[in-house]
Amino acid sequence: MRHQTLCIVIGISLSIAMLSCADRTTATKPTDAAMTAANGNPEPASLEFDGTIDKIDVDNGAITVEHWPLSKKFKVPPECEIDIATNGNAALAQLKVNDPVSVAYSEVGKDLVANRIRRRGKAYDQEQRGRMERLNDMLYPSPNQ
Repeated sequence: MRHQTLCIVIGISLSIAMLSCADRTTATKPTDAAMTAANGNPEPASLEFDGTIDKIDVDNGAITVEHWPLSKKFKVPPECEIDIATNGNAALAQLKVNDPVSVAYSEVGKDLVANRIRRRGKAYDQEQRGRMERLNDMLYPSPNQ
């Protein structure tokens, strides 16, 4: 009975983890500024991906962001808004590997193009640590429980 309960808890935990890794589409209404001059169609909906920076390629303007088990490579155009705690309009070179970030992006063909990169702060780090501790407690309960 205890083994079955543990299997159910693990299954639910993995389902929650997979759902938290999924992309989220933000609901936005197209505005006059969002209309393209060429064809008059609204820009594609902006998607968001949270994770930590795995690689930074300043020369080619690209970053790779990882949120286990997913990893995505984003092109970072010069007009991309980069927001870190000390500077609201930072450069790609100011980001560091292992920085927790939230990337708002659009799919352009097969490429993922970053529109905004926002560095997460200490609260995000503490939240992630807390989630991992809770998952660890579920997977490896103490013998006293």
